[in-house]
Amino acid sequence: MSSSFYKKDECKTFCICETLEKIKLAQEEAKEAKKSALHHCLKDLDENRLLYDTVPFILQTPYGHPYFTWGNFGDDDCFITVFFKVVDIDCENCCAKLQLLKPNKPIYDDDTGSVELDQICKVDYVTETKECVFVELKCYSAIKCLDPSFVQVNPKKKDCY
Repeated sequence: MSSSFYKKDECKTFCICETLEKIKLAQEEAKEAKKSALHHCLKDLDENRLLYDTVPFILQTPYGHPYFTWGNFGDDDCFITVFFKVVDIDCENCCAKLQLLKPNKPIYDDDTGSVELDQICKVDYVTETKECVFVELKCYSAIKCLDPSFVQVNPKKKDCY
């Protein structure tokens, strides 16, 4: 890959935004394919492909740390996550609305008072929540896309606020 693939100034602001745009498009295409297949009784032809319409990902700070946030404040079900789904994207202003995906295991260590990388690796799956966060994409230096099968399919999809 030539060094001209990335323009020096654009990469800092657009690489993650463009990646999120592609993810959102793929999610929309999967959602439409699922609707179309269900309406046309083609569900059994490619059921595995049609199961997933969420591409989970992790954002990484310039310091190499995963971005994390909290969900379900004041609830017994409060959680911390580093896993997200793109809901909306604005590359002109370099911001995005992300849905929080809840890990099936805690990633926060009470003893250290921080999110632990080894705990992130122990997560088996995530589930969608109704919680969202708005992020400034210029603050991140990397994005790690995860396999769509990492999201546990919920028949009652949740749209975030």
